[in-house]
Amino acid sequence: MPGSFTLLPQPRSTEVGQGSFTFTEDLAITGPREWAAVVRRLLAPGTGLDLPGRDDGALRLHRDESLPDEGYRLEVTGDGIDVRAGDHRGLNWAVQTLRQLLPAAVYRPAPVGAQWQVPAVTITDAPRFAWRGLMLDVGRHFMPLADLYSFIDLLAMHKYNVFHLHLSEDQGWRMESKSHPRLHEVGSTRHQTRRPGAEDGDGTPHGGYYTQDQLRSLVSYAAQRGIEIVPELDFPGHVRAVLAAYPELSNNPGEGHTVADTFGIFDEVLNLSDEAMEFVFSVFTELLDVFPSRYIHAGGDEAPRTEWLASRAAAELAERRGLPDASHLQNWFTRQVRDWLAERGRVLVGWDEINDEGHLDGAVTMAWRGAGYGVEAARAGGEVVMVPTSHLYLDYYQSNDPDEPYSIGGHLPVEKVYAFDPLEGVPPEHSEKILGTQANVWTEYIPTMRRAQYHLFPRACAHAEVAWSDPAGRTWDEFTPRLIGHLERLDAVGVNYRPLGGLQPWQRGGTGAFERPAAHLGDADGQVGE
Repeated sequence: MPGSFTLLPQPRSTEVGQGSFTFTEDLAITGPREWAAVVRRLLAPGTGLDLPGRDDGALRLHRDESLPDEGYRLEVTGDGIDVRAGDHRGLNWAVQTLRQLLPAAVYRPAPVGAQWQVPAVTITDAPRFAWRGLMLDVGRHFMPLADLYSFIDLLAMHKYNVFHLHLSEDQGWRMESKSHPRLHEVGSTRHQTRRPGAEDGDGTPHGGYYTQDQLRSLVSYAAQRGIEIVPELDFPGHVRAVLAAYPELSNNPGEGHTVADTFGIFDEVLNLSDEAMEFVFSVFTELLDVFPSRYIHAGGDEAPRTEWLASRAAAELAERRGLPDASHLQNWFTRQVRDWLAERGRVLVGWDEINDEGHLDGAVTMAWRGAGYGVEAARAGGEVVMVPTSHLYLDYYQSNDPDEPYSIGGHLPVEKVYAFDPLEGVPPEHSEKILGTQANVWTEYIPTMRRAQYHLFPRACAHAEVAWSDPAGRTWDEFTPRLIGHLERLDAVGVNYRPLGGLQPWQRGGTGAFERPAAHLGDADGQVGE
């Protein structure tokens, strides 16, 4: 049966049996009602079957606490299907694997008359890493709420368990704030979008934000699918949208701040006064009320010291706080947020700059400037998520084809993503400090979810296997036919992925702010800041 064993990510163990099991109209589920609901959600639409609960059902669900976290065992025989899992996530991943044993048509939202036959097989599986994430930047370009729901479905399809939601940027603040409503009333909209270096922009306002209740619903939707949403509010840099709403938090409050209409690193940072700290803790209080995640991302990247070093008030502030000079204000700030979160049972996650003045204990480092930053943090005893630009910034060019649509830079083909090993260079005695790995999608030049899908896939397919599967025995040549089979599933879902053989005609080039200059070629060693 075509596509039967194009499993992705690759399971730990697959033992092929004899024969198959055929779904019939009277196929029923035996097992806990809440688990049966997961199976029904994933299998009923595409097959058109009711899949009722019944004591003699041939699709049998078993709780098995002897299995590891997120692990499962799936056994298909001619008599039926047995699914064993120790937790809700393991069940989700087991059923995702079962979907992959069926024809790709099962991924369509309505049946098309395919025969639902599953080959006999026994699969025992569990993930290599506990943190398997994708980050989406909705600050540079707002993504409608409906797009985030579909994004979560794609994450679950690939056994990702973390959705890192980047909610604030110089170009837009995206979460409703009841304590500081000007954040979403003013900070969520820029008057236009302009490419760096260009005198003129597109002249079109851009913006949007999510209400707190919309985000709560999104959190619940993700949790049902085995995914935790880790939110990020980025401080003390990347705050042009914040300062447009509340200029009194600026180091230069009289300058007339606006939401940024172009991209890059800006000198503007919070003034870190007592009033600014009250503001930060107020909006984080709201964030914690919406997002139950143990991990809270507080940013910490690309915060120039320019304004602080030029400010007499910042120098006096540093002196009052016992710091050598104003350049140490960011380290002080991050420690305050770390401690505040810890008091509330949460853990701070930050970009690797949080360690620039010495390792920050009690925080998780996201190593983006290079895997070496993660190795050093692990050596110092800190937990790490590997997200290096070299392999996991999926907004980079997918090839050096001049028809590739304008991207931020770099050159990152799918083969290079697949070659990444999160533990490379990590001493064995520190490997347990590597929580996992994450791929990032920054949206300076990605204005829609359709365009984001182009950048994500198939590279996210490759990264999903890096995050889940053991590296032993995996090669690009072995992976390629499984990936080709998996792309049939993305076709069924309607994902705008980049074909392995090259761009589709409608995926070429760009216009306006997204038109690629003739001289802008992908740089295989380029490093672009976020």
